[in-house]
Amino acid sequence: MPKSRKRSASRHDFVSAWTLAFLCAALTLSALAPCALTPAQAKATRTAKPAMIAKAPKVDATPADAPVRRLQTLLTRKTFSQADLRKLEDQLEQARKLQPDGLQGAKAGFFLARVHEEMARKSGLKADWFKAAESFGEYLKQFPRHVLAPDALIRRGSIRLAQLANPDGASADFQTVVREHPRSSRVGMAQKLLRQAAKAQAAKAQAGSPARPGRAEPAAEPERPRGQGDKALLLDIRPKNNGATSRIVMDMDQSVRFKYQLLESSSGKREHNRVYLDLLGARLGATIAEDTHVGDGGLLRTIRAAQRDEGTVRVVFDFADLKDYKVQTLDNPFRIVLDAFAGPNFKPHSKDSAKEPAKSAEREPETPAFAPPTASRKRMAANLVEQLGLSVRTIMIDAGHGGKDPGAQGYGLSEKDVNLRMALILGKILKGRGFNVIYTRTTDVFLALEERTALANAKKADLFLSVHCNAHNDPGMSGLETYSLNLARTPDAVRVAARENSVSDKNISDLQMILTDLMLTSKIKESVDLAHGVHKKGLDTVRRVWTVADHGNREAPFYVLMGAKMPSALLEIGYITNKTEAARLNNDAYLRTLSRGIADGVKAYKDQIERYASKK
Repeated sequence: MPKSRKRSASRHDFVSAWTLAFLCAALTLSALAPCALTPAQAKATRTAKPAMIAKAPKVDATPADAPVRRLQTLLTRKTFSQADLRKLEDQLEQARKLQPDGLQGAKAGFFLARVHEEMARKSGLKADWFKAAESFGEYLKQFPRHVLAPDALIRRGSIRLAQLANPDGASADFQTVVREHPRSSRVGMAQKLLRQAAKAQAAKAQAGSPARPGRAEPAAEPERPRGQGDKALLLDIRPKNNGATSRIVMDMDQSVRFKYQLLESSSGKREHNRVYLDLLGARLGATIAEDTHVGDGGLLRTIRAAQRDEGTVRVVFDFADLKDYKVQTLDNPFRIVLDAFAGPNFKPHSKDSAKEPAKSAEREPETPAFAPPTASRKRMAANLVEQLGLSVRTIMIDAGHGGKDPGAQGYGLSEKDVNLRMALILGKILKGRGFNVIYTRTTDVFLALEERTALANAKKADLFLSVHCNAHNDPGMSGLETYSLNLARTPDAVRVAARENSVSDKNISDLQMILTDLMLTSKIKESVDLAHGVHKKGLDTVRRVWTVADHGNREAPFYVLMGAKMPSALLEIGYITNKTEAARLNNDAYLRTLSRGIADGVKAYKDQIERYASKK
């Protein structure tokens, strides 16, 4: 047979074999298919309509992408409105809530700050520029190593330099770009802006108005005496619901006196879900809405603001179920911050929750009037401990100072760096003991004193530990001491509190007057017990290896402990101004040994408050 005919024959045999195999497989499947379904199921399948097939809800894996594209398109236009920006602000906020910790959350956080920057550029208001700087700061705090972090630092530094008259803060941002992101394409711009910031710092120094340490942002202008007609202006009210907590920030153009009070319910019931705040010697800003409905289903429901009389602005806040609240102020710029906390009956409200009350009632079985206990007394006691909030699971560790605030310095060490190393070592050991550990900071960033306990409250921490190094004019002073929040009782306690609060000694008397308002709500007794336990165990553990002086447990009014709704303590782990202790503070072995002792103290405190849960 010729070769061409052989090749043709073999090709036909190959095709025929595969065709036969395919037909056999099809016949097998068609024979098995009817057996897989009952007659009723087969009929239902044949008669089912496509519209009746339930579709799984689609989850957007990239919620930030669409609003970011809209923002980029918007910025190419010559004109756009504040309403356009506010719409994008809401969309980016939603995207950040959907994926708060991932790359989409980082992207949403950065471009949300960009929206705030554009809003400030259009309004020209100083409060809006501060808001933009704060938004970049929130992004940088959560994502310090993100690819957009250098750009965020450049933008925040430029805002601080050009809009907020804060060359020190701007210089810190530009230096962070050069130091932490040396391979970034923004390094060249950061170096150029650093030179501009240095010139602004020199000009500011010549003018005789150096920045005060320990402040969030220096004021753009020196405070001028207020005349009779010079009323403070309420610039903005910024509400934010976060689950069972709410924070409302009121931006002012200058400091103002105010008073606040809890109001009775208008329904006459014994409910206290309304708080009013009167700004004395103030006027309402033109952009403030008189009635704002906060429609996201959170704790805060409505805000009403009005010019009550010629010199008083009244702002009323209505909450769903208010258990407690706290009012504090922040400086530069002056802001009044109200933090609210939900009661046990609070349930997040949604638009769909009231549509089918009858169906939900049908699904819930009737609860008998009395059900005899089935668990052991030990289990019931443990449940009671948990329900009363007496358990210790989550610990927030605060590394004192940071960023532009170096803290005390000595023998080549900065307190902010030692505090951070100690906090991370202590956190690792506590995690090994089974605790959930969170931090106020894990990098060299600045965080205002007042915001640290607010963060602990928002995260619902069970304990708050703030780590610091001590300092003294006498280089021979050394030793450990631990503080809890209370009135200062000794000159040394006043000195330490004044240094950590970055205020003068005489201002401590004013601070102690503020503290009297917090005594009823602070965990004073519990904090003393916690401080005593961690100090004793820490000292005992360290003394097995090193000779350490004991300055005992003390009490003082520290800003960083004020407002904490959990037991809290401030740990002074050694004197950075003492040569011997500075060497120890630079030694991880010493920090680990001290941390193990502190962790023993935390465990002892936990066992103490849960002791009766182990009784049968």
